[in-house]
Amino acid sequence: MIDYSNVKLVVTDMDGTLLHTDYTLNPEFFDLYKQLKELQIQFVVASGRQYDSLASIFNPIKNEIYFISENGGNVIFRDKKIFVGELSQELIYKVVDALENLPGTEILLCGVKSAYMVEEKKEFEKFVAPYYPKRKFVSNFREPINDDQIVKIAVFNTKGSEENVYPLVEHLKEDYLVKVSGKNWLDISIKDSNKGKALQIVQRLLGIHKEETMAFGDYLNDLEMIQESKFSFAMENSHPYLKENANYVTKTNDEDGVLCVLKEMIKQRKDATK
Repeated sequence: MIDYSNVKLVVTDMDGTLLHTDYTLNPEFFDLYKQLKELQIQFVVASGRQYDSLASIFNPIKNEIYFISENGGNVIFRDKKIFVGELSQELIYKVVDALENLPGTEILLCGVKSAYMVEEKKEFEKFVAPYYPKRKFVSNFREPINDDQIVKIAVFNTKGSEENVYPLVEHLKEDYLVKVSGKNWLDISIKDSNKGKALQIVQRLLGIHKEETMAFGDYLNDLEMIQESKFSFAMENSHPYLKENANYVTKTNDEDGVLCVLKEMIKQRKDATK
């Protein structure tokens, strides 16, 4: 049995982890959150999603929890910016040059205020909508977006990002963070803009250590985050490499693997006080 007595912070990914495959959150989560709060355990959301998407899902408690959005590029608490990892226009040019003519590929610039697309494509939008509710269209990506801070370049490929996109931008790893974040998604950001670095910022603010942190994830963009957690869980549906690097494995997202572990921890903590 795992001893959860030292856990003071729980951080979880969303898609493929806390959310079901149909993008829904089990309503039971909010009851478990109340119990975590009673136990003085902090809760943090860490996702590749836009902040507005996350704030909508957690609206009843959005002023109580920390949000690590855009895979660490935008960290927010009570609608205030804690960290913004802004990208250069030079990088945007490099990515556009490398990928704009790749078949089945779409590029999304992710800013603090909005996400940006070059043109409206209904098929692509259905993949984008759950993650980026705030979207704008621009004429091209070669003109700077001066009234926003771009924190991430998200690339979508219909046939798979790891096989088709990653080889074309792998060379950027020397200066930037290049992460396969899902079957069809790849994200590019500054070196220090990842979930692990963002979690370190939150841990420092709260005075909580790695040994007191529990983390849940399912894909490669969760790797740095679980490395900052003693109680690191990969979902059963996780990428094989994440499973290898996590200390524990829980049930799939559709089986509410995160909630199963939280229930076990809450019961253990409450039983210890009887």
